[in-house]
Amino acid sequence: MPFAYPLSALVTLAALAIYFVFTINVSRARVRYNVLAPSTDGPDEFMRRYRVHVNTLEQIVLFLPLLWLAALTVHDGLAAAIGIFWPVGRYIYARAYYRNPAKRGPGYIVGLSTDIALFLVALYGIIRAFILSFS
Repeated sequence: MPFAYPLSALVTLAALAIYFVFTINVSRARVRYNVLAPSTDGPDEFMRRYRVHVNTLEQIVLFLPLLWLAALTVHDGLAAAIGIFWPVGRYIYARAYYRNPAKRGPGYIVGLSTDIALFLVALYGIIRAFILSFS
């Protein structure tokens, strides 16, 4: 039996892969800047990597359910086409934040826009399903 949502699954893996890369970046920064666990405070270079990692964790909690609700209620391809911008946005966000946290805005806007678009698609799909269930 073929898997019905391969494109959203690939986007999910891309999002998890970028999160995993950020996890590794924090681990490397802990060693490089001698920030021993459980401490989460250190030089700016460490803090930038730590904040990108934690902020991505905070954001992925919103993104993944929206991606899957859009895929399940409307279409796998549409959800994936929108959703692929989220890991791209997180990459842009991280690159900018590592250099200068004040420049993180464009990457953040890409991720936020992705979340909003997926929310609207999922809402449409849920409302449509609700209406059709009473037809």
